[in-house]
Amino acid sequence: MAPQQILLFQTTDPVHVKKRLLRFREAFLRLGPNYEFALVSYLPNARTEVRNVDLDGVRMDHYVFSQDAVDTLDYPIKGAARPFRLIPGNCDLMALLARKAAPQYAQYWVIEDDVEYSGDPYGLLASLDGRRGDLLASHLARGYDDWAYASMLRSPGGDVKPADTWLIFLTFFRISAAALDTIDRYYREGWSGHSENMWATILKHAGMDVVDFGGNGKYVADEDRNKHYYGLPNDGFQKNGSFGTMNIRLFAGRRKDVLWHPIKPPKVWVRQNYKRVVSIAKWHLGKFGAGSRIQKS
Repeated sequence: MAPQQILLFQTTDPVHVKKRLLRFREAFLRLGPNYEFALVSYLPNARTEVRNVDLDGVRMDHYVFSQDAVDTLDYPIKGAARPFRLIPGNCDLMALLARKAAPQYAQYWVIEDDVEYSGDPYGLLASLDGRRGDLLASHLARGYDDWAYASMLRSPGGDVKPADTWLIFLTFFRISAAALDTIDRYYREGWSGHSENMWATILKHAGMDVVDFGGNGKYVADEDRNKHYYGLPNDGFQKNGSFGTMNIRLFAGRRKDVLWHPIKPPKVWVRQNYKRVVSIAKWHLGKFGAGSRIQKS
């Protein structure tokens, strides 16, 4: 019998992304009888439990994790700050908690609820199913000192520097049970940092295989180049293109068979774009003010 696999759809509001999650669920289950689907959420004021959700007559498990579940991880640094927050850099703990709650799977796929695919998701999932790699994700790049969250990096000996590390984007990925167990072990040993910096770094340090499944980056295999998403090569992990963080969209783009992120509902789109404009304006005003002070002095 083929090993069991599960797709975890990460969301705090299943109803508002119902159409998208049902679409990915249907596509994943088409891969075969050993493929399962569930929702996963971090809800800080809820009780850790497995709920049963009904969406348009489709019933599915919903793994809800709270502060009490995070406490059970007992990592000395990673996620240890209280109050615990997923952002920045702790969203990976949801997959690690799911691994402990449902240890029967050989592969864990995870997709965030603001990821969209401009094609039949079955084609995307089928093309990645059975592929080599302990971790399949996007935007694999080398770490560097000026990366936004490089200062979060910690290692037991303190001798691992940002330039020795790797970066990878974790909004849609597939990871093996063995890889999750390895990351868990490293976190228990005192490794810590932003998830986008930790996962590829730990797995490569442990001799495991990390695969960038598409795009046009430096570490994409010829067979995957310009597939599944598009971006600018060697952009310093800015993740420009269809599948990144900076370009907030209401809808997926016109290019077919491409991953898009983030796709937000109208209210969230307005709020996040407003926050981004304000942030950019403050940055420019700060530079202007600094320049004015220099001129006056």
